[in-house]
Amino acid sequence: MAHIRFSPGAIVDVRGAEYHPAYAHGRVQLTHLITGEILKYEQKDGSLELPTVEQFQLMQHGGDAVTRTPRSSDTIRNYNDSAEWTRDQAGAISSRALRMATACQMLDERGVPQGIGAIEAALDDCWTPELAHRFGQKPSASSVKNWRKNRGSIGNRHPRHMVPLSGRRIARSPDGSIDQQLLWTCVLEGRKAGRHVADIHADYAYRLNLVNDGRHPSIDKPHEPFEVCSERTVRRRFNELESDKTLATSIEVEAVKQDWSGAGKPLAADFVMQYVIVDHTWLDVHVVCPALQMVLGRPWLTLAIDVKSRAIVGHLITFQDPCRWSVSEILRRIVLPKRPPPAMTSRYPVLAMLCGKPGCLILDNAVEFRSHTLEAAARDAGFSVRFCPIKQPTYRAIGERAIKTLNDQTTRLLPGRALTLNDARRWGYDAEAQAIVMLDELEAIANQIIASYNVEPHDGLGSQQPALVFERDINRFGINDFADFASFARDVMEVRSDAQLSPSGIRAFNLRYHEIQAVPELLRDLVPIEPRRQRRSDATATVEFRYDSMDISRIHVWNRKTRKYVELMCADERYSSGMPLWLHEQIEREAQKQGLAFNTQEERMNARGHLIDAIRNISPGDLAASRKRLATLIEVPRIRQTTGNIVDLVHATPSSVTLGDFIANDRARLTSLDQDIVSSRPDPRTKPAKSALERRREHAATGQIELDAPARKRRLPMTKGGYQ
Repeated sequence: MAHIRFSPGAIVDVRGAEYHPAYAHGRVQLTHLITGEILKYEQKDGSLELPTVEQFQLMQHGGDAVTRTPRSSDTIRNYNDSAEWTRDQAGAISSRALRMATACQMLDERGVPQGIGAIEAALDDCWTPELAHRFGQKPSASSVKNWRKNRGSIGNRHPRHMVPLSGRRIARSPDGSIDQQLLWTCVLEGRKAGRHVADIHADYAYRLNLVNDGRHPSIDKPHEPFEVCSERTVRRRFNELESDKTLATSIEVEAVKQDWSGAGKPLAADFVMQYVIVDHTWLDVHVVCPALQMVLGRPWLTLAIDVKSRAIVGHLITFQDPCRWSVSEILRRIVLPKRPPPAMTSRYPVLAMLCGKPGCLILDNAVEFRSHTLEAAARDAGFSVRFCPIKQPTYRAIGERAIKTLNDQTTRLLPGRALTLNDARRWGYDAEAQAIVMLDELEAIANQIIASYNVEPHDGLGSQQPALVFERDINRFGINDFADFASFARDVMEVRSDAQLSPSGIRAFNLRYHEIQAVPELLRDLVPIEPRRQRRSDATATVEFRYDSMDISRIHVWNRKTRKYVELMCADERYSSGMPLWLHEQIEREAQKQGLAFNTQEERMNARGHLIDAIRNISPGDLAASRKRLATLIEVPRIRQTTGNIVDLVHATPSSVTLGDFIANDRARLTSLDQDIVSSRPDPRTKPAKSALERRREHAATGQIELDAPARKRRLPMTKGGYQ
């Protein structure tokens, strides 16, 4: 009966557990090295018995059972045996390993006994000039005897067994002493708390001193005090415990994801424009505006990357924060033909055709993108929107790598490039002071770099060019056309409600929007259906309008009657043409700062209050009546409950404010002036002659006296009241 002969001391590893093998009556007996339990194999009838030779070989074939060399009592030998060095790696570590293995293998093949004389004679006979040229002079017999005894076994001598480990300290399991337990405890606690090595060493020394002095709450005082280890020892222990399980608690979750977890399977597409990644980042350069003579800051770069071809099918440089407009604008640039540099277009015509309707947009999982309006507009337009998982940038690693490459290539040589805070402080570099690049120049540079990126070999495509892969697919499947893009653009525009439409137009953003023919037509349609409570005396209507935040030169007003949008233009066309909302607001803020430099709001309020006080003092009677009315109101219980006691008795010198404080005047002259110097005065005006009608009325009033009417006198008040 066939059976298996195991080497003396061999170990069988079964799914991570170590067993001692033995042969017993046609079966293999595997005894656990620690528990002594016998491994049993499930038979066909469901019973558990010792595995047969065939079943054990089946376990070896499936990788469940692995036979390993026996362990040695020497730690160094066990270290070599557990290593999986190949012959080349062992020779690279030490050339002596190949020499030692060759000498031992030759003696084993010849059956040379383990004696110095026999080994010496065999080496003299076997160590040829070729071996001497290759490995040097023959080794001594005593050394070979020691190698054969301690390194490997007959038939199992690999160069990894011969690797010398002179001077290397093999890590042993901790001895479990009190000081070592305390050291490992401090290192573990310090790592989880995010402390530095110096802090951990100080904590360890303090605790160990408490133990040595007998003041530790849970550890007794030792017979001999423990020695405090050095900071280098603590650092070695600190480095030994580095893993994803010992990260600081404050950063553990994110650090495990970013630094220790695998990236997973990348995104894959079957054809171009099936999946398009849209990502945003700040460009590392400051941009200036020569017309306004101001530094605008760092703009945003938005890129659209096709997953299948890795081609950049759209880019956007703007100062508007990422929002729905960014998605709308980058989508418009995706579907339209490109305008690369003319020299690149003539050489690579496909660069102008890197366009088409995407099947799915993959967006960042930001709040501004997760709107029902954007999803509904995308669904109506015939494509879908997918959001990346939260805090998992590896999901769109294709876009992350591309946008970093474009950012570095675009800004690395430009003046005004933004550096890290550490580098800026070291070199005294002020990026805003060095900024001279204008936005149109930055657009031209980015256009050239993107065109070059699309025609250069890409490692993710097997050194193929993105434009080549894109051209191959559009020649096979064609370019998807986007129908009615204007409808999608209106769907994702910003909305303003409850705007007042008057004959002068609409007032928005401190600008006036009007159109000489459209506004009257809107009023004729909307005024009759305006709710009575919202309607004013003149012709006005409450409307809502949509606007492009990157071009406030026009707005789109909704006509509820015709169910169409009407476009109104800004009255100040020269200012608002192509003006983004963010720049308009920044200009307004700068204007307010200039106004505050002239006078502040507090100064204007003080001047107005001084004027009101002067007007109040014009009529002393009205002032007294006003105070009397105030005193009457204060006595009302409901008002007094709300305002409290607002009357206090104050003794102060009276002060008067007159209109003389506001009207400039000169001091009266102390001497009279000659009459010839004084300017002439006009003659008194004569009263106009009475008309015939007025004379007739006076004559009628004096002539029509009643005969029986008593003579009346003027009633004068008496000294004690009453009338006479």
